[in-house]
Amino acid sequence: MKLRKELDEISEIVDKIVSSICIVLTAIMFVAVLYQVFGRYVISTSIAWTEETARYCMIWLAFLGASMLVRSSENSAVTFIIDKCSAKKRRILNIVIQGFMLIFMLTIFIISLDQTQYSLNEISPALRISMFIPKSSILFGSLLVSLQLVWKIIDSTLEMKEEWEGEK
Repeated sequence: MKLRKELDEISEIVDKIVSSICIVLTAIMFVAVLYQVFGRYVISTSIAWTEETARYCMIWLAFLGASMLVRSSENSAVTFIIDKCSAKKRRILNIVIQGFMLIFMLTIFIISLDQTQYSLNEISPALRISMFIPKSSILFGSLLVSLQLVWKIIDSTLEMKEEWEGEK
């Protein structure tokens, strides 16, 4: 029980940090798009860096937001089979599904480790920043989702164990 509480507190801290980063990224994206619209319709010129800034913010938002959705179990899922199962089977199936999701996210993480190394020498066309910055969103996002999945698997397993011990 103590382990579940400690893991939940750590997960919540990570979630709050990610949420704060997402708020900042959303604000940056909003300002960039607003500036782009102003440039196009008021000044009649296209401002290249605003489009790239908004795109990279959106990429980071997608990957960081995924970890928040996994933590709160709000990620999309097809549940018509799980809904037909008993509560006990549903919990076991959820752990199995989370295990498959973890394997997938760790695979993405390992692949992104390799890919981000190639991007160290690449420069973005408009912002002139290293492409490591946008491409590392996959690396950090998959790592954060993996951490949240590990927490959920441990939490679900401990919860099931407590229920089974309570039934005895």
